[in-house]
Amino acid sequence: MAETVPESARDRRLSLIGVGRLGLCLALVAERAGYDVLGVDVLPQYVESINRRTLHSAEPHVNEYLRSAKRLRATTDMDEAIEFSDHLMILVATPSTGGQRHYDVTQLSRVLMRINARRPRHKVVTICCTVLPGYIANIGRGLLADCDGVVLQYNPEFIQQGNIVRGLECPDTVLIGEGSGHGGDLVEQMWRAFVRNPGEVSVHRMSAESAEIAKLALNCYITMKISFANTIADVADRTPHADKHAILQSIGADTRVGAKCLLPGYGFGGPCFPRDNRAFGGYAESVGIEPLLSRATDAYNERHAQHMAAQLLAQDRDLYVFEGVTYKVPCDVPIIEESQKLVVAALVARAGKRVVVRDRKEVIEACKMEWGSVLFEYQVIPGAEEAEKKRVGVNGEWYTPPRSSNTGDIYRDAALNALDARRGQLVEHFSQPPQ
Repeated sequence: MAETVPESARDRRLSLIGVGRLGLCLALVAERAGYDVLGVDVLPQYVESINRRTLHSAEPHVNEYLRSAKRLRATTDMDEAIEFSDHLMILVATPSTGGQRHYDVTQLSRVLMRINARRPRHKVVTICCTVLPGYIANIGRGLLADCDGVVLQYNPEFIQQGNIVRGLECPDTVLIGEGSGHGGDLVEQMWRAFVRNPGEVSVHRMSAESAEIAKLALNCYITMKISFANTIADVADRTPHADKHAILQSIGADTRVGAKCLLPGYGFGGPCFPRDNRAFGGYAESVGIEPLLSRATDAYNERHAQHMAAQLLAQDRDLYVFEGVTYKVPCDVPIIEESQKLVVAALVARAGKRVVVRDRKEVIEACKMEWGSVLFEYQVIPGAEEAEKKRVGVNGEWYTPPRSSNTGDIYRDAALNALDARRGQLVEHFSQPPQ
């Protein structure tokens, strides 16, 4: 018999479908705010490591929060998750595809179909992963057509890999594409329960269609700001007696502009900014708007890397050393996707120069997987491995599934190991862990 839970208590329950890097962080901050959380994932070993509190993550605060969590549990059973809470939040990977789709929504759509097959009633389903505008109206709602009174809505997070918990607890803005007033209330109450900057956070509730556009547009504006700053910096570098730092500081002091992201340096990279900028441009074209700003932003990001490489090559050194090559610095997680420092390093190396990449062991491994072992020489930073042992503990039980260079989500490929190749569907129940 299903457990009977008072209505008020059910509002403090969350089922999170997909507890990889982002999903687990959201589960942990919600649990610390007093929510009972059930996380769903497809890999039994990973689920067990959460339940036993033995999982170790490089993501800041995850280990600490997980060890102290009292109201978090994980499962591989979707039926259990649907029964557990009236609010289902989906945080599966939607990696880049390019072309007209831009995001691979295969896992997301399969989750919605799986929910629909169970025909739950009066649930709120909130998508937290990035989708192209129009997904909820044109695809998502149709996939839940057999569910009576089920609301589908959108609540994308604005976080940085390597600083996810901090981004969730101290956001600048919360974007809620509500499917109903009640659905919007559930999401807003959750965020207000765990944010640590209540006087500073700005909550914006709107239609799901508006939120889909707003999510991409915000990231596009940030990339445009970065490219603008680097354009000014490149102009200043070619102007005698001009100081790019002084120029940009003066511009950023104007409140109409703001100083955040208005700094000279490497261009934008990582798992979100480049793909979201291109996706927004692609969507704009699909509705008949020429995305001139998105194209220019992307084009100058590439041009700036070429300028930086040319400046380095003009020094005509025998050896060039690039240290700290993750997509942003500092970054505790080994994500190198579209790292502009590596793009510049590659341009220098292809010009015939000797290039050494120095970083932590796990970053070097990621570089070798993406760039190979011919273009660069590699060096592990001395003492990095010993420091890692001290941080984790010599006997720490690390869970290290394969990494995905597409999304920055190290659990995505591990989940794909659980695919049923014959049917192309995620296996939901396991008689034994996969070998």
